[in-house]
Amino acid sequence: MTGSHLKNLWSTLEGIKSINERARRIYQDVVSEANFFKPLVEDDPYRFFDLLGGDVSEAERKNWATEYSYEEYLEDSGEEFDKRAADSWNIEERSIERANDTGYWYVTGMVSIKVDESSELLFELEFSEGYFDGIIGTPYDNDIGFKNHGIEFY
Repeated sequence: MTGSHLKNLWSTLEGIKSINERARRIYQDVVSEANFFKPLVEDDPYRFFDLLGGDVSEAERKNWATEYSYEEYLEDSGEEFDKRAADSWNIEERSIERANDTGYWYVTGMVSIKVDESSELLFELEFSEGYFDGIIGTPYDNDIGFKNHGIEFY
């Protein structure tokens, strides 16, 4: 896509003065699968989000622990394999425990931009150390809202 085409697309979207009308146009573009404005989310997803009235502070955040297997535990601890310990390993519980112990987990957040009473545009955000770090999902993604980033915990 040429720079001038992108510039024209941005101008078209920015030319729609009402945020509600912008959201309706994008919703129709997504639902119809025309994907006319999709190059904009690929060019600058935050600018796109912002033009639709998106607000990072409204993100409903989720914490995700990386799966921590018994084999990884053995590598970390240097212990020998124990069949009973392996059989009783609760990967979900141990993964969350490890995330809390290390202070390392992945944080995402969903922002819903209402189009009307029954329609919305979803964006998935990523956070690092409590701060917004980027947009990892847009209304043009088929799996938005269904991505699994590990084991969810609170």
